[in-house]
Amino acid sequence: MTSDIVAKQGWQYLGQLIGITLLAGCAQIASPVASQPEENPNNPYNQFRQAVNQVEPLLDPGLESLTANLQENSPTLERQTTVVLPQVKLLDVNENLTVTTASTLQDFNEQMYQRLIQSGYSGVFDINVTRAGAAIQQFCQDQSVNLLSVNRAMTPAEIQGCQGKGRQPLGLAIGKDPLLLVVNKQNDFVKGVTLEKLKAILTSRTWSQVDPSWPNVPIQRAMIGPNSSTVALLSQKLSAGAALLQAPGTTFYTYPEPLVQGLSTMPNAMAFINASIYERFTQTFRVIPINGISASVDTVESNAYPLVQSLFLYVDQKQLAPDMPTKAVANFYLTEMSEVMNEVGLLPLNQAQLDQTKNQWLKATTNN
Repeated sequence: MTSDIVAKQGWQYLGQLIGITLLAGCAQIASPVASQPEENPNNPYNQFRQAVNQVEPLLDPGLESLTANLQENSPTLERQTTVVLPQVKLLDVNENLTVTTASTLQDFNEQMYQRLIQSGYSGVFDINVTRAGAAIQQFCQDQSVNLLSVNRAMTPAEIQGCQGKGRQPLGLAIGKDPLLLVVNKQNDFVKGVTLEKLKAILTSRTWSQVDPSWPNVPIQRAMIGPNSSTVALLSQKLSAGAALLQAPGTTFYTYPEPLVQGLSTMPNAMAFINASIYERFTQTFRVIPINGISASVDTVESNAYPLVQSLFLYVDQKQLAPDMPTKAVANFYLTEMSEVMNEVGLLPLNQAQLDQTKNQWLKATTNN
């Protein structure tokens, strides 16, 4: 097996995460849009957006055949939609708009802003970057926020709380992003894990407690959290709950940049990084297959790869009247999003999923 990640046409960046050098970085746009700290050489959020070095992957021989068999037999999935949305005249849209977003979708929003400008939009598009829970809270409490993009669905309690603030959130599925298990490049003993062993890695003190053949050294864990979509997904899939949050040797980060920096200095460390985030940094990591399965287009679509975050765009249904700029910009997002997803290393919806999202949008906007 030459790569942990299977290169597939149509998912350009994720297929190149291992075995090639990637150039990354936030899109350069005409106006300041992100509420992250400004670009400067000393900014920790920008120091590591350079290139991913080559790493020769290591696979457990006992798991390699399972991975290869699944990949060879996975179907090719179409992504061309059959539902066409009405065109919008962005030349007529000049109001300033705000999107609050999880960091996973920062590059996606910046690329969408570029396309909006190229299509005639003349307003200022402010992109506020934060963790998913805080982004949802900001969208619900601040009527000036027009769009919300996050890597998980709102919970029923969050929807109810949003409605209590006078909002009517409409959630639209827009893509997917696998969650990757990565280790420091100096770690040459972890070559594949089962979900059961993964749970042990997340809650044990030393590597040898997980597997006697592994070194008797502390496990250093790094992840976004604790109130993050990453922790929520792991808790759900592994039934870890409080044990995950209370495990010794676990460090939680607010943003991925410091997490990546920390992981590079800890030879016995492991972390969970979104596939789209992984490609952006100057670090060398090994991606570890889970249950003998690597993240690819087909393994994600077939639900064989177990750790995948769904991506959503939320709008307030009260802002979808024909003359409102939110409607025009959201319609543009849904029209352009599949191509932009590919550009920033996210997985677009397949044809059936994309048609479902667009039909949901048409139904909502027709009622307005």
